[in-house]
Amino acid sequence: MNTSRTLDTAIAASGPVQTASPAARRRVPWWFATVAGTAVLGVGAFFVDEYLAYLASSWLIFGLLGLSLDMVWGRGGMLSLGQTAFFGLGGYAGSVVAINFAGITGNTLVWLLPVGALVGAGAAGAVGWLLFHGKLGALQATILTYTVTLLLWTGSVSFSVRVGDAVVGGDNGLSNIPGMVAGFGSEAQALGPQGTFVCVLVLSALVLLGVRALLRSPFGTLVDCVRLNSAKTELLGYDVRRCQLVVFTLAGAIAGLAGALYGAWANYLNPSLFSAQQALLVPIYVLVGGLGTLAGPFVGAVTVGGLSYWLGGGVVGGQTTLIMGVALILLVLFMRGGLLGGIGAVHRRLRPAPRPGPTRQAKTAMDVALVRRLRDSVAMPAPVLDVRDAVKRFGGVVPVNRVTQTFAPGRVRCLIGPNGAGKSSLLRCLTGTHLLDAGTVALDGSAVTRWMPHRRVQAGVGIKMQVAQVFEELSVRTNLWIAAYSRDRSAANADRLSAQTMRALGLDVLASRTAADLSHGEQQWLDLGMVLCLQPSVVLLDEPAAGMTGDERRELSQLVRVLAETSVVVVVEHDMAFVRTLDAEVTVLHRGEVFAQGDLDTLRQDERILDIYLGRQQHVRSD
Repeated sequence: MNTSRTLDTAIAASGPVQTASPAARRRVPWWFATVAGTAVLGVGAFFVDEYLAYLASSWLIFGLLGLSLDMVWGRGGMLSLGQTAFFGLGGYAGSVVAINFAGITGNTLVWLLPVGALVGAGAAGAVGWLLFHGKLGALQATILTYTVTLLLWTGSVSFSVRVGDAVVGGDNGLSNIPGMVAGFGSEAQALGPQGTFVCVLVLSALVLLGVRALLRSPFGTLVDCVRLNSAKTELLGYDVRRCQLVVFTLAGAIAGLAGALYGAWANYLNPSLFSAQQALLVPIYVLVGGLGTLAGPFVGAVTVGGLSYWLGGGVVGGQTTLIMGVALILLVLFMRGGLLGGIGAVHRRLRPAPRPGPTRQAKTAMDVALVRRLRDSVAMPAPVLDVRDAVKRFGGVVPVNRVTQTFAPGRVRCLIGPNGAGKSSLLRCLTGTHLLDAGTVALDGSAVTRWMPHRRVQAGVGIKMQVAQVFEELSVRTNLWIAAYSRDRSAANADRLSAQTMRALGLDVLASRTAADLSHGEQQWLDLGMVLCLQPSVVLLDEPAAGMTGDERRELSQLVRVLAETSVVVVVEHDMAFVRTLDAEVTVLHRGEVFAQGDLDTLRQDERILDIYLGRQQHVRSD
């Protein structure tokens, strides 16, 4: 897979950390600033005071810890107050191993770093499994991670154990941790202050480059989609919980590695690593530098550490804490994107304002022949979606009550009924967004009743919800690309399919515009395009014509009928004029039950159905 080309194709115009134009990115590689900055700082370290170099090493270590939080918060969308827990566990574990085994190799880093990273990753993986498979909300997740940190602090204060030559002495901490030794053999010496700074700097740069490379890949685009709209991401066939767990575990590994470096830097660890004060400092580093920028936590940690060092020199008469607090409050209030975000905002203001983009013209937009070719290119048997005695309850409300239906291709099936009839609830039961309390759902003879939404999508189910669900910060091209990529995880196929879908639906003129800039109707078409990129055998549409113009509705009707030629198409709709254009078989739902079924013209003559819509009581069953 050509990851670099995939990124340029998929997220050139709209990724959260993309601030340069495509032409600029071709001139200056994305890694250049990190490499150049590392080289300059590495050389400069030998021209500064040793004590300052020693302190600056700790600032970089805390920047590395901040990077771990920025991954799960800035890019993943969840504030974790447990990064210091993984930091402390990695530091203790790596230091214990180094104390016992560094004498074998002389080099301490080969023991410290892998053990610290593995322990941090293991702890984060365990906590993350509880968070994501327990389906906790954002606030609950933040509270749980903070609780884990406090529990570790409480336990570490009284926990004493001897592991070989290492003595963990509870509140007395762990001492005699060997410093950073880069050489091998019994004659290898610990690095001095400047050498330690360069070692930490290089390791931090390598981790930052690795994280940037990962988040510039298709996986990084997926991480952004989960942050922007996790429900939509799952309806594109992605296992959202697994993605979140991977990010959280990798962030834990980085925090554990930073903790191991800190142990070697300080030669001593104590339970204060797990304190509430330390846990709350890490978000400050991220906010000061710039949330979601990845490099921001380093800038924030150096800024906070450097300001504290300068103020601590007596320039403010002992009012360091007060001045620091005021400075941080002003920064958060007036530069909400942090220091790097503020620089980016200034850069954007200096650029010429973009011209208004083109719009999608409904009368000439859709290429029906290309839509048919795209559908015909998918080799699939005639699908059958079968629902038997489906029941879904929400307390005393039963929106789906013993529904039995068989949906097959060849003709559109419409679900109609008054508000509260259970139409949208039934569609959500078909996708797995709501799991049935009783009954079964089968796709092509295979039971999918207990399957989660992403598994059903992977099996061929695609749904467009009532309100257009798009990734507003991403471009039209990226929205379609991430949907197409979910099919077989092939970047080349996703490039081809998303480009063809854009042309087929007349969205190619909007390719570089962000989804948030589109009109309501254009967002509806983009959402439809994402469903088509899945190439599903079952298409579920919840009020797809809502908010569309007359021309767009006629175009949509044609698209729906084309899809029904080879796919199961189920449409929930209130607009009877639109339903008439579909030449559909109609099922009327009332109070969660199938009330009637047949052609629209026949059903229009049924007085009972008119009673339901008009609220007349003569033929409406009472409770």
